[in-house]
Amino acid sequence: MNEIKIPKIDTNLIRRLPFYYGWLMVPVAVIAQSVTGVGQTYGVSVFNPSLLDTLGISLSALTGAYMVGTLFASFPQAFIGSLMDRFGIRWVMTTVVILLGGACLFFSTVNSLWTLLLGFFLLRLLGQGGLSLLAGNIPAMWFREKLGVVTGIVSGGFSISMAVIPAFFLFLINRLGWRAAYARLGLLVWIIMLPILIIIFRNNPGEIKQRIDGADATDGTASTFGQNSFDLKTARKTPAFWILLINVSLWAMIVTAIFFNLLSIFDSQGISSSVAAATYTTYAAASLITQIVAGPIADRGSLQYLLLGCMSALAAGVVVLTLATSPWIAHSYAVLLGISTGLISLVGGTMFARYYGRKHLGKLRGSVITAQVASSSMGPFITGIIYDQTGSFQISLWIFFGLLIPAAVASLWAVKPRAEVITETV
Repeated sequence: MNEIKIPKIDTNLIRRLPFYYGWLMVPVAVIAQSVTGVGQTYGVSVFNPSLLDTLGISLSALTGAYMVGTLFASFPQAFIGSLMDRFGIRWVMTTVVILLGGACLFFSTVNSLWTLLLGFFLLRLLGQGGLSLLAGNIPAMWFREKLGVVTGIVSGGFSISMAVIPAFFLFLINRLGWRAAYARLGLLVWIIMLPILIIIFRNNPGEIKQRIDGADATDGTASTFGQNSFDLKTARKTPAFWILLINVSLWAMIVTAIFFNLLSIFDSQGISSSVAAATYTTYAAASLITQIVAGPIADRGSLQYLLLGCMSALAAGVVVLTLATSPWIAHSYAVLLGISTGLISLVGGTMFARYYGRKHLGKLRGSVITAQVASSSMGPFITGIIYDQTGSFQISLWIFFGLLIPAAVASLWAVKPRAEVITETV
């Protein structure tokens, strides 16, 4: 397998560190996930009022451009994953980061519906898609026994960033204007990520003569992950792959639809925008606590039950959202959605490594990210169309609930496939 050569790191210095180098990759993964905010719905949506005012377009045109841009951004995700498998995370992530910073600079110059569509495509391709995919694979390359705990830490850090980033983006808009704000964000992407990738980041323990989980080794040339290694073709033959793909896609569609229209949903039910904004903090806190508490369960327990809990919590959250006519009900919805988010991040971050191994991890998760990103493009648009036709968000929310029930039940069949264990080379 061809690999990109990367600078050597002093392994004697690494061995003198009082901790396993993989633990240094944990905050790196958190930072990388946080940087994806420039292309995530919770970050992009802060700019919606400015885009509508500056470009003079309708909400339907805005959501339509978002849908089309996101849909096309979903297609290359499996290819990005395959590049990761071939060249390693570091080289591919560096490329994605450089392009993502450039995408932010381009977005600051959009002046028409077509340039807006292209801007959405680039932000979603590189932010929500590429960088999120690569950052999400970092824990599985360094940890096995504590993968659930580490995934919980990374996802928890990401949840904290979700509570901060929208307010930070709004601060930049109010202070600099939306164009200068996005340009500044592009520079921040480069300033934050490139030094980390050049100086600190390494693809896996084998590059610094360590073993996964920091296990003792004399030669450091091989490591047994102890999991099955499936390629994409083989994984597609297992029920767990399709159940996870469908559930993750459905989750992404519904949550994106809710977040994109949340202020409007609450306004139609008599909830103020200040309360609506406060629910994001409640949501992030619930997600953080869930990830910390359930992380060890992801290491020891059956992942299909966590997936069942995720879809059930989302279904309950949708129902509560339809009933939200007071602040405490609104925050109750946020708690349930936060629980669902915490569980889906744990399942998505651990199931592929535990079920299918690491050898083809990039392409496997990339194929699911493709479906996830594509589905997320549909949610806001479907909700908007139904609202335009009926004047109500309730109908789409109840449709979502109806889809979630069979998805939750199907989760019980997402069991680990039986296959011969293959020893992998790190």
